[in-house]
Amino acid sequence: MFTPRLAMLAVLVLVLSALTISEGLRMASGPKKCCFEFVDRQISRKRVVSYTMTSQQCSNPAVLFKTLKGGQVCARPSEKWVKDYIQFLDSKTAGKQSPLM
Repeated sequence: MFTPRLAMLAVLVLVLSALTISEGLRMASGPKKCCFEFVDRQISRKRVVSYTMTSQQCSNPAVLFKTLKGGQVCARPSEKWVKDYIQFLDSKTAGKQSPLM
C-alpha cells in the first residue's frame, strides 16, 4: 500500500526525470559552434573558401570562416573586411548556381 511519503517520493522522481530529459533535449538542439575568441587582423581572402554565421543562441554574434586547409576562423560580423568577404563569397556562390528550368 502506498504511503503519502512514498507517493511524494515517486512524484519527485518523475519530476526530476522529466527535467533531466528536457534539459538533455535542449542541449542536443543547441548551437553547434560558438566563438569566444576572434582574429585580431584581417586574414587573406585567398585562404577563405566559405563562411557560416554562428547561431543566435551563442552569446557572441560571429562569422565562422572556413579556410583552404579546413581550419575555422572566428571574426566579428561588424568589421568592414568581414562584410566584404561575405559579399565576395555570396557573389561567388550566386554565380555558380544554375537557373531553374
